[in-house]
Amino acid sequence: MDDQDYSRRKGVADEPHWQEFVQGPGGGELVAPLIARQDVKNADFLFRQARVVAELKVLETEFLDTESMRQKVVDAFNRYDGADPEVQGSPLRRELLKILRAPLQRIVNKANRQIKETKQELGLVGWRGIIIIVNDGFRGLPPGLVMGLIASILNSKSYSSTDCFIYQTNHYVELADNPYAVLLWAPLYDPKADDDLVDFVNDLGRKWRRFAEAKDGPYDYSGERETVDLASALVVTGPGRQHRYTGE
Repeated sequence: MDDQDYSRRKGVADEPHWQEFVQGPGGGELVAPLIARQDVKNADFLFRQARVVAELKVLETEFLDTESMRQKVVDAFNRYDGADPEVQGSPLRRELLKILRAPLQRIVNKANRQIKETKQELGLVGWRGIIIIVNDGFRGLPPGLVMGLIASILNSKSYSSTDCFIYQTNHYVELADNPYAVLLWAPLYDPKADDDLVDFVNDLGRKWRRFAEAKDGPYDYSGERETVDLASALVVTGPGRQHRYTGE
């Protein structure tokens, strides 16, 4: 990360750009025009060639949509001033997980139902489901905490209509072993997901990166990794790094 203040920058991962992307280079279509009956709680996107139904959720509008929820998170950080929320078992982390789990689980439950209803309504037997969660500006959540919480939620019950979850940030993140500020595209798969779905998600991520760079780029870093250690990942808060760069 150079002296540019990436905390003041954001990407283009919002609902209008996602709709534009899906209908353009993403190779998909919107589900809503395909639904004839009223009162169907449908998902957002459909990718015919890959046999995928996807639902987009934006944390800033869907997750922390009340001032009381935001204040609970702020109060937790104030109560444990200087504590690291990524430390396993720490009081701050336990309190944040308690605050965030219920609303995040409601989002996952709703998205899974929307994917399920879309498959049923359109007769999409054997299609896969993807939930895309975009963090569009809520910077109080370290990426590792969100991914860990999502993994816990997905493991706690059966989400038969969902095969993959993608966590995407619209603000920049600092990784311990990467010198650049990055925008995350981090998938998490159900054990039943096959290699074909993994290939589709990876290719969709590449297409998104090219789309986003055309809108907002070019980016300093556009690399891919099979795995990313999010345990020490931090949301960028200023022009300098918060942790020392540990890479070569």
